[in-house]
Amino acid sequence: MIKQQAEDNLYQNESLKNFAELISNINLLKNKNYGCPWQNKQTHETLIPYLIEESHEFIDSIKNNDKENMKEELGDLLLQIMLHSEITKENNLFSIKDVISSLNHKIKSRHPYIFKKREKVSIEEAEQIWKDMKRKNKSNQTRKGVLSNLQSELLTPIEEAEQINFQVEKYGFKWDNKNEILDKLYEEIEELKLAIKIDDNINIEEEFGDILFTLISLSKYLKINPHKALRYANKKFKKRFSIIEKIIGDKIFNQSNQKFRELWTLAKEQLNKNNKNQNEKK
Repeated sequence: MIKQQAEDNLYQNESLKNFAELISNINLLKNKNYGCPWQNKQTHETLIPYLIEESHEFIDSIKNNDKENMKEELGDLLLQIMLHSEITKENNLFSIKDVISSLNHKIKSRHPYIFKKREKVSIEEAEQIWKDMKRKNKSNQTRKGVLSNLQSELLTPIEEAEQINFQVEKYGFKWDNKNEILDKLYEEIEELKLAIKIDDNINIEEEFGDILFTLISLSKYLKINPHKALRYANKKFKKRFSIIEKIIGDKIFNQSNQKFRELWTLAKEQLNKNNKNQNEKK
């Protein structure tokens, strides 16, 4: 018990020392006279893409069970938190001290059985207490729509769709299984086919959007990063088209659609063969 207490104290002291150094480093980084010019140009809005990217990279490191990368990506996320906090500090709004204080208050208020009563509860009881305390806190605030805080103009459509799915799921609005989402996807595809058949351009765009939104919902359920998946698809397409270019050279400008389809099949087979050979060498 005494040894554990000593180890805990050492851990806390070293953590506080490292965090104090981090605060100092951020202050130097953002110094107006000799700090980083790129960092000093950033705002909450311009940093949003980096926050989203770092979040996705951390999620990928979890999926890959890459402990070293998890440590690095958590550091990158912490950097984003520090930078946002420093921006608000510069504008005399709040600082990292206030962020931590607010978080400590929330942790203690949402877990009264730990910080007040010191009693053991079941996971069901813990979840109910959390919901009750959250509801109580929200009731003291002006009621806003669940999705009212989403700033669409600062997010890409994919990012906004991800956030919508994430937010509504917290309130129990979610799919029960992947087959439900697939059924919805097939339904939206049929509606798009009908809109195309009757040449309804407005409805075509709407149904196409519904398909994309449903695909984002499916990616969330399957724990797939849609940005990464699309980047992979783009990379694969470019590789296949590059093979076609190597096969026909300058004649690429004089090919029929049928010939392109034949070449595409050939490029696909060649790329699959190359990938298979690389895997066998490993």
